[in-house]
Amino acid sequence: MQNKGILAAVVLSVLAALLVVVGATGPAAAADAVATRRIGPGTQIVTAHRSCTANFLFRDARHRVYLGYAASCATRSRVAGPGTCTARPLPRGTRVRLVDHGHTLGYGTLRYSSLRAEQRLGITDPATCAANDFALVRLRGEARRRTSASMPYWGGPTGLGALPPAGATVFGLTRVAGSTRTVPRAGQVTECTGTQATVNTPLPSTPAARGGGFLDDTGRAVGVLTASEHSGDNLVVSLADVVAFARAHGVAGLHVVRGHDAFSGSAIL
Repeated sequence: MQNKGILAAVVLSVLAALLVVVGATGPAAAADAVATRRIGPGTQIVTAHRSCTANFLFRDARHRVYLGYAASCATRSRVAGPGTCTARPLPRGTRVRLVDHGHTLGYGTLRYSSLRAEQRLGITDPATCAANDFALVRLRGEARRRTSASMPYWGGPTGLGALPPAGATVFGLTRVAGSTRTVPRAGQVTECTGTQATVNTPLPSTPAARGGGFLDDTGRAVGVLTASEHSGDNLVVSLADVVAFARAHGVAGLHVVRGHDAFSGSAIL
């Protein structure tokens, strides 16, 4: 069993290295993104020593700037995944560290947690909590000045869209370990209920990839990765739905910021 585990780790590392090389020719080249130490989609977010991944850049009605990720990444307990309505969310204002490839890029503060909002409303249904796993980190000062809304490798987002149906291809990022650079990956939607979808990816997700975003085949931001299995199946929640909930519960006018790089689904396909 130990030999199989070592072999799996080696294969995963080789695949990640190949994806970096191939993906660097995509519309939003990885080399440029790393050289400028941008803050945006794919940035590592460390909250209370837990590493997750940013999905997209957002603004609200007052033009404040945020990075989105998963609310299950910002709790006092190490929950296995979304759907734990009773988990204790970290308080608003909690400091978070923004990292790229092991380098600290700056800091932000936790501004919004869907889990906290649900608890205020008295929501206790695990399925409801699982379908609404979203948090926002506010960026100010130097961190705000270093932002880039474009999704590395793929470009976009071109706007906000609904989760696509089963059979559709979606495009996202993953990281092999918490401190490594993000790499591109595509996946296929195998099931979709509208508020949640299962996406199968050849390169499985690691815990550090939780919170990352997915684009549809037109480059629209459609989902947030909230849980995964070793089989390559990933639970993705509807970004449109979690953004609408956030707008109605404390972040008026919240919207995804469009990327300055044109979307292309050819980075690794």
